[in-house]
Amino acid sequence: MEVAHRPRVDGKFLEVDGRRLLIKGVAYGTFAPNHDGAQFRSTERIEQDFVLMAAAGINTVRTYTPPSPALLDAALRHGLGVMVGLAWPQHIPFLDDRKLTRNIIRDAVTTVREIAAHPAALLFALGNEIPAGIVRWHGHRRIERFLRELYEDVKAAAPDSLLTYVNFPPTEHLELDAFDVFAYNVYLHRETELRGYLARLQHLAGTRPLLLAEAGADSLREGLEGQALITATHIRTAFAEGACGAVAYSWTDEWWRGGRTVDDWAFGLVDEARQAKPALAAVREAFAGAAFPASERASWPKVSVVVCAYNAADTLADCLTSLGELTYPDMEVIVVNDGSRDATGDIARRHFHVRVLNLPNGGLSAARNAGLAAATGEIIAYTDADVRVDPDWLTYLVQPFLNSDVAGVGGPNVVPADDPWVSQCVARAPGGPIHVMLDDRIAEHVPGCNMAFRREALLAADGFNPVYVRAGDDVDICWRLQAKQLEIGFAPSALVWHHRRPSVRSFWCQQVGYGEGEAWLDAHHPEKFLGGQMLWRGRIYSPLPFLRTSAARRVNTGVWGTAAFPSVYSTHSHGWRYLPHSPAWMGVSLVLLLVGVFGPLAGMDAAWLPLIAGMLGWATTLTRCALCGWRSNLDGLPTIGHWSMWQSRVLYRSLIAWLHLLQPLARFRGRLRGLSRPQAVAPKHMTRHPWKLQLPTLRDVIAGARLLTRAGTERSFWSDSGVSHTMLLTELVGVLRASRPARIVDVDEGWRPDRDLSLAIGRWGWLHVRTVVEEHEQGACLFRMRARLRPSFVGTLRGLTLAVLGAGGMSASMFLYEPSVTLFVSALAIAAVGARATWQAIRGAALLDQAVIRVSTAAGLQRLPISAAVETKVAPALRPSAETAVSEFGD
Repeated sequence: MEVAHRPRVDGKFLEVDGRRLLIKGVAYGTFAPNHDGAQFRSTERIEQDFVLMAAAGINTVRTYTPPSPALLDAALRHGLGVMVGLAWPQHIPFLDDRKLTRNIIRDAVTTVREIAAHPAALLFALGNEIPAGIVRWHGHRRIERFLRELYEDVKAAAPDSLLTYVNFPPTEHLELDAFDVFAYNVYLHRETELRGYLARLQHLAGTRPLLLAEAGADSLREGLEGQALITATHIRTAFAEGACGAVAYSWTDEWWRGGRTVDDWAFGLVDEARQAKPALAAVREAFAGAAFPASERASWPKVSVVVCAYNAADTLADCLTSLGELTYPDMEVIVVNDGSRDATGDIARRHFHVRVLNLPNGGLSAARNAGLAAATGEIIAYTDADVRVDPDWLTYLVQPFLNSDVAGVGGPNVVPADDPWVSQCVARAPGGPIHVMLDDRIAEHVPGCNMAFRREALLAADGFNPVYVRAGDDVDICWRLQAKQLEIGFAPSALVWHHRRPSVRSFWCQQVGYGEGEAWLDAHHPEKFLGGQMLWRGRIYSPLPFLRTSAARRVNTGVWGTAAFPSVYSTHSHGWRYLPHSPAWMGVSLVLLLVGVFGPLAGMDAAWLPLIAGMLGWATTLTRCALCGWRSNLDGLPTIGHWSMWQSRVLYRSLIAWLHLLQPLARFRGRLRGLSRPQAVAPKHMTRHPWKLQLPTLRDVIAGARLLTRAGTERSFWSDSGVSHTMLLTELVGVLRASRPARIVDVDEGWRPDRDLSLAIGRWGWLHVRTVVEEHEQGACLFRMRARLRPSFVGTLRGLTLAVLGAGGMSASMFLYEPSVTLFVSALAIAAVGARATWQAIRGAALLDQAVIRVSTAAGLQRLPISAAVETKVAPALRPSAETAVSEFGD
């Protein structure tokens, strides 16, 4: 590799001179300082080392201190790039000394400015493994602010250089969004553990390249063959998981650190005399096979790429050109021209590698089904006509199919850097296509612009539902496959560039279409909605400030911060964060504002109260939108026209804030339009449980009311043979979600020890359910269920609002001519709302009671009255256990 021009980030990878660069690196040093203080060996030794490196297929040298011009020149002669490390006192509390902090940044700027112009300088590491104790001492936010300041100052001095900070697992919780490359030192010797951790790092990296900056093993402890096996496994795994490169640690056993020679570790691929270890040959072979050897590619399945296009003349040529550059060995491209009225069909036919299907306009799902019917591949991959795919898109999209039994796979999508400024703002507004992850491998939803499915899985699901003519088809198919107990995988390196809408009007139309699709999704999957809002079980990965506020981060660093792999948890924030963005909030605020303005004209004395309330409501909404615009990441965006950089930033943030205000209104408009077309929602493809619960009878209602009281909050069921606790809960959830009207069931995934699942009671509260299966003698078991009614956040807010309105109405009645009538109306309204909430609670409890009985009976369990359980059938089985407990533990 000859580094002649500046490298740049190309999606999840690096590119030099228009060619993809996979970093195949080795760590070099640190060595004992020579006579001039440089921590490198002699020029002759460097030449010898670089000759051996180039022969081993290595193309990058990672240093830990700034290299001399001679070393850079030698690297260039041998076709090696240099990952330049900057050394500074990071192992002490450096932020306590302001002068030291300023010197660190100043020295880094000076060093990078001096080296950046050299053609061998590939990448700059502005730091390496700040110790967990130092991060704990200063607090992670101070460290993050310092690293961002360091990045910004160095980037200003060398804007064309790629910058990274090399992190490691003990400080995984550091947010390093500013850096160009996401680099990590990881030493996990088991391949399964390393794969799992790299999958996690890919999500932390987002759409940036992931670099395994150190990997290897100690030959003293693992043996020479063990070192070779582990190091080669690290490298192969990194490339298989979509990393942009891997750096073997280290070149030689010669290692100097902390003022002394280190002789109790031997991580080198060669020893101090430069005699090769088996690890060198293993690394050479691993680098030669990066990312996937030809022998593997020959057995990969055929993929049919389906592009659905409607009036896509502006972007289709770019899409098809990128598909023609794919590196996948066996594929076909099918363009479904969905009744376009422009030159879409003509553009598609100009690409000879494409098969074109011309159809009358039938909508997105119908076009996807037509592509499925015409496809001949085992895997059907879908993308949109306004997408440009990465050359290795299919290569990585197919990997989860090869390594697991997932039914579908998706990948990330990002806005192209060359999109116009309005599109860049749209990309930073809510409502765009994003993926939702259940864990690091399995997705709950993948966007339609980047998804693939096994052909037989789509056919078994009867394809896409034609009702979704504009949007919602991707969500629907993911949910229907999951209802069949199938899983959707995720490939973080299968990246596509997705053009966003180029105008505010087109953004509005898009969001209206999404809202329409949501209305139909609500009809087909009512168990996935609560009060018209989608309930995602997984985590939404997005850098948008609006979406990042939906999750709070908790870090468990172990006792006294000693955890080698701290646990970073993500929890959902309270719903009040979204209230100011909701159409209901905006509508109520507007009504209060109008009442306050026109109230005095109607003789209203206290009109200033609703006026202030309305003004506060709208002020909160506008402030929240402005904050989302202000906090949006604008790094790398160019100036707009003749505007200055400062003026451009103001324009960017203003439009982003405006889009945050428009988006929920457009979705609301779309939902209304969707609700106005009920004939479009057919029962086909509805995910229903085969059992249908009957409408509750009077007996059921009485049982439900009793279940809500303390005396009746428990149900017990007995079986002479064991039953599966998981099976009972799974069936219970399915029955509850299949009820009419459908019920929202929130399944706990380990965060709340006091419940197994929760049943929504309207929007007022939740019925929390906890269960246990007791194991008794001779294989018998007792299944017990408890339920507790608790108000929800929205229910509490509604109750407070109702109380305030009631108090206000009663107060206002004192100033009116007919106070008794007003008082009566207010009391009647409050009583009606309270009665409705009580009825919903009783009906929900009755439904739960009926479902528990149905599931338990089907599993062979017999219902027992709680009061008589111990005295009747269960008591004899429990007595021996009780007697044993007394004999062991005493009275």
